[in-house]
Amino acid sequence: MISLKCKNCGGEMSVDGSGNLYCDYCGTKSAFRDDELIQYKNFRLQVLNYLRGVHDKKADGTSHEELLWANAETVSFATKDGNDITVRYLYSHEEEGVTTYLARNSILCVFPAQEIDRAAIWLSGLDLLSFPPADVKNLQECFPKFLGRYDLEDGRVLLSFERPDNVFPLSMFGSLAPEHAAWITSRLENICCVLEYSQIQHGGIHADSVFINPFTHHAILFGDWETTRSRYNYSLHDTRKNLRQLRELALHVMGMHVGEAPKEFLAFLKSEPAENAYQDFERWDRVIEEGFGGRRFAKMDLDFE
Repeated sequence: MISLKCKNCGGEMSVDGSGNLYCDYCGTKSAFRDDELIQYKNFRLQVLNYLRGVHDKKADGTSHEELLWANAETVSFATKDGNDITVRYLYSHEEEGVTTYLARNSILCVFPAQEIDRAAIWLSGLDLLSFPPADVKNLQECFPKFLGRYDLEDGRVLLSFERPDNVFPLSMFGSLAPEHAAWITSRLENICCVLEYSQIQHGGIHADSVFINPFTHHAILFGDWETTRSRYNYSLHDTRKNLRQLRELALHVMGMHVGEAPKEFLAFLKSEPAENAYQDFERWDRVIEEGFGGRRFAKMDLDFE
């Protein structure tokens, strides 16, 4: 497990598409120390080896899952009612005081004691979601499934959510080729249509709030639900924020591969979004046809560099 802190403000550092560190909070940029770079590369290699081994028909019998979880760390929580919760986790990320832990079957969010109301606001954001009566695409699978709330002895609050198999934060995968950024864009367009249907603005679509399964091309908008607002509570200027963040994220995840993207894809990502998510999805459909030659499943050959 890795957790890298900003030396300037103490915030959690992220890894950009070029393998450098940057801070989302104060903008500080830096390079890995040699020991940090080795730690990061080893951990990422183990995760990618595991994902590749799960679906490799020629697997050699090596238990990649055992190798992966051998590097897991443990965190324990004491609840107000006297119970202990012990969790083994692979990855943690802290954003604005909320710590997220990636466990084997769950994703945990721990809210600070002085701001426990944020946990209720987070769940209230999720409660604003609504889905079409005929949800033929199973769009509910693209959003967090709440398991339970635990009030901790030290005043903090822990929220637990289901973690589907082989789902990891998008930030863990580094730079992706345009065809993979494209299917992620498709999933986010679907997600934005649900947000449009629900008349809400999420406001926090980024590489740490989006989780993906690279083999099934599944995506979940997991994080930052406390930033969610009803359309009736924000100005017209902000109504397309979801779609703008979608574009920013697609450009971000391509990183060093952005120059390989079809011109239609780049033009779409640099364009002003349509008036609503439904119209934007129609535009995106044309990009898939004209820029990528139609919809087809592109196997994700994970990059080990």
